[in-house]
Amino acid sequence: MGRFLLVRNPTFGYFWVARLVSYSGSAVTFAALVLYVYESEGSGVSVGLLLLAESLPRLLGPLAGTLADRTEGRRFMILCDLGQAALIGSITLFLPPFPVLISLVAGASTLSTLFFPAGRSAVPDLVPDDDLTKANALLGSAANLSFALGPAAGATLFALIGARGALAFDTLTFLVSALLLSRLPALPPSGEVRARAFLRESREGMLYVVRHRLVRGAILGLFLGVTFLALDGVALVFLARESLGSGEAGYGLLASAHGIGMILGPLLLLRRSVRSTPVSIILLGLALEGMATLSTGLAPFLALAMFFRGAGGVGNGLENVAADTLLQKAVPRAMLGRVFGIYFGGVFLAEGLGYAVGGPLLELISPRAVFVVSGCGTLATVLLVWWLLSSSPD
Repeated sequence: MGRFLLVRNPTFGYFWVARLVSYSGSAVTFAALVLYVYESEGSGVSVGLLLLAESLPRLLGPLAGTLADRTEGRRFMILCDLGQAALIGSITLFLPPFPVLISLVAGASTLSTLFFPAGRSAVPDLVPDDDLTKANALLGSAANLSFALGPAAGATLFALIGARGALAFDTLTFLVSALLLSRLPALPPSGEVRARAFLRESREGMLYVVRHRLVRGAILGLFLGVTFLALDGVALVFLARESLGSGEAGYGLLASAHGIGMILGPLLLLRRSVRSTPVSIILLGLALEGMATLSTGLAPFLALAMFFRGAGGVGNGLENVAADTLLQKAVPRAMLGRVFGIYFGGVFLAEGLGYAVGGPLLELISPRAVFVVSGCGTLATVLLVWWLLSSSPD
């Protein structure tokens, strides 16, 4: 069973606990920093700049992937954790002026971006091929649990012990993560690392994605799916307050329902009876998200909307795990960091595009109609992904 993977493979267990600890600390810090900037600066512009500093470095994913393919993975991930501990620790100690704080947050986000492709590329080296889906499901559950509970924990810590206390917790999690990662075996780059131009290797990663039908179809399809699904992120608070008349509490319940669904989705893949291929799970996840989003827009009352949001979260969790597994199985180890970097950067670009379109769209149509557009666009993406991937070997 998948739940025993952590016991029978203690090396992967160290990696999983390291990611759980790090995810939790980052989620706490995100909430605490938003509250701190809101209180200290008192403007929406300042909060927006904080969010921008946290999100913009994610677009460096393709370059981060190239670096991951050229370096020894264990040392690289440990250095990323120690660097984030130093940057968040500096904020903890000094609570610097706003421009300096923004720079430190951007630096920490850059190191997190560098870690991502290295971490995803390490999984095939830590577990056998037959355990990849279960390993990714466990990692997805850890991330989703942290994202669902971390903001509430961060707000609570901020109220109880202030910004410094919450940030000190995050600093400690990075140090614990680095210690756990030191228990991993060496993770050398696959193949010969040649002295070639860095940007040339990044270009090779892009060309690989363009030429590989299965990888190209998966990344393009997920990019479009995320773009459509991001539309409802803008409209959710308006749906809760205006269409459903449930106020701020309703908004929180709808957001939490999706987060709980994202936790449950990967857990379903830990069942021994699951034998579906990554392609079929991606299609199922996208279809479930599309139907759930469409149904949320049409739901007449809050409880039903929460149910559909939870179902959409399950689909999102399934899709994320399946995408990781598909890329790990389809892409050569020497190219895996670059492909994950491109995928990672594309997801954040798609979210930004969806948010950018969602705002003006909400000015033209109702919140319910935005959800309908989001759901229908996602369902159309399912057909495109099926067409792109159905003729490719899985």
